[in-house]
Amino acid sequence: MSKVESVQQIGANGRYFLLGPSGSGGMARVYRAHDKVLGRDVALKVLREQYAEDEGFVRRFRREARNAAALSHPNIVPIYDLGRSEDGAHYIAMEYVSGGTLKERIVGRGPLAPRTAASMALQIAKALTTAHEKGVIHRDIKSQNVLVTETGDLKVADFGIARAASATALTQTNFILGTANYMSPEQAMEEEVGPRSDLYSLGVVLYEMLTGKVPYTADTPVAIVMKHVSEPPRAPREANPEVPEGISALVVKLLAKRPEDRYRDAAELVEDLQRIMDGLPPAFSDVAGPDGKKGAGGHMTAAGHTGGLGGAGNGKRRLGKLLLPVALSAVMVLLLLGVVGWSVVQNWESESRETPEEVDRAASVAGVEPPAFSDSASVFVHRATPENISANSTYLDNPLANGNQSAILYVAQNWNPEGGEGTYNDHPVGVWYDANRQKWAIFNQDRAAIPDGSAFNVLVSGGTTEE
Repeated sequence: MSKVESVQQIGANGRYFLLGPSGSGGMARVYRAHDKVLGRDVALKVLREQYAEDEGFVRRFRREARNAAALSHPNIVPIYDLGRSEDGAHYIAMEYVSGGTLKERIVGRGPLAPRTAASMALQIAKALTTAHEKGVIHRDIKSQNVLVTETGDLKVADFGIARAASATALTQTNFILGTANYMSPEQAMEEEVGPRSDLYSLGVVLYEMLTGKVPYTADTPVAIVMKHVSEPPRAPREANPEVPEGISALVVKLLAKRPEDRYRDAAELVEDLQRIMDGLPPAFSDVAGPDGKKGAGGHMTAAGHTGGLGGAGNGKRRLGKLLLPVALSAVMVLLLLGVVGWSVVQNWESESRETPEEVDRAASVAGVEPPAFSDSASVFVHRATPENISANSTYLDNPLANGNQSAILYVAQNWNPEGGEGTYNDHPVGVWYDANRQKWAIFNQDRAAIPDGSAFNVLVSGGTTEE
């Protein structure tokens, strides 16, 4: 039991009385609470103790919370209060949304009707438009962060929170913010994250609404991230034939590997979603919709598209290889150190093992406490250099693994030698620990045809081991 739960109240003069747990995440616990001053129920997000002791994190957390509080939109959860209790607990009070999360809605009911999914995506896109115009990027759009009101409308939560975490000591070793199932390729590769990263994540959410599942699944978070980076997306219509061609093509555009191949901004996406709602094809399509009208044209065309939500076309869209545009070798490393930030593990557990019982949030979260993990970074990208390649090994210069002979590494190689047209290799790769260099290394004979001296990317994810 946390300190907050033991006293059942928080805030100046015990302003907020805890009514019960409402959720739990990597950085904070969420409670339903009653505001005794204004006489209303609120959702109270309380930082976990280990983060509350990090002054730098708290400072960023408060700054980003203030930025998020400046966002005013019907589809954004408003922030009411930001404070610290007498015992040092930092909290954010926000609107309490009683209808559960979009994730719970999908898990409990299965795929949504295409028109419902389009309407919900439109609401999220409008929220992102407002946030992006204010310079706020969410960085962790996922169905768990989208709340459903009693009337069925949506509200996006946790704007600014991921940004606060991105600069903390938890992430100083290139921690990737976001959740594996919804992470954009540029997030996974630790490249600059802009508004289009949120659009990619929204594409995942829309795919999930249309099919009942996320586009990429695997046994580990790192394997999922590998797919986001390198595997072409499967059109929603292929997973669910009831999905019309127009909205299916829109999702594929959102899931483009390169940000520049997605929508220019959320406002442009809003326009296309509105076209879909009006029975028209997406603007980037040259194919006529059921009313005979064509889109405005664009770089992406597809024979057989049926626009809007008026029905399903018979033609199948050709999905080109949307792989990385340059020749690139990627060695994907799963590093299990036994000490890892709880957030990614908790997110992975909750997303990969959902059951219909999750619809009852109180039953699923009441009394659940995460295991005690350290604050080590859990997912980051390390960029090795040619200097790390010796005659027989490729050394992994990794802050979490260097000097840690007890680390357990699992390595899978995934390399496309011809920039999108070659054959992918996907097989186990041997590693060993060099006590003299205090580094882990990959045996060169396991690097397939990667030339000596080549630079390559290493994706590292944290995990847990039994004590």
